[in-house]
Amino acid sequence: MNNNYWEQTVYTVSPLRGLERRDSSAIFDWLSLRFPTCGSKIAWDRVQDRHLHWNITDDNQLAALASKEVCRRIAPGSVVEHVGDGLSPYAVCFTDTNAPSIVAALLEIPEHHYFVAEDRSWLAVITTEGDLDIVDQLNFESR
Repeated sequence: MNNNYWEQTVYTVSPLRGLERRDSSAIFDWLSLRFPTCGSKIAWDRVQDRHLHWNITDDNQLAALASKEVCRRIAPGSVVEHVGDGLSPYAVCFTDTNAPSIVAALLEIPEHHYFVAEDRSWLAVITTEGDLDIVDQLNFESR
């Protein structure tokens, strides 16, 4: 499958249709400046901020917990940006309106997912290997 499939099939139907689209490079640039990396991935063992970590082998349980954790962090009226590291052709933005269905739809795309508060106050990363990592209350000085 290629990006064209995801753009023409997945992002054109509800709940993803109509979401604001952005260039994903701004988020990936911020991630690479903000977090230590190992190759192209965040080196979670070297992250200075306190973070939460789960490894869940059941895909449905992982998606349910990831959706719950992302949605509970979305303040009313705030914006969340999502980028994927493989098949998503761009970043998309959404608010708390319809967030559970949007997060669930995005998690259907087989790639690593990065959900970031637009104000960069929190980050949630969900991997295809079953990892869910969340950093809350990011240090403002290092943005």
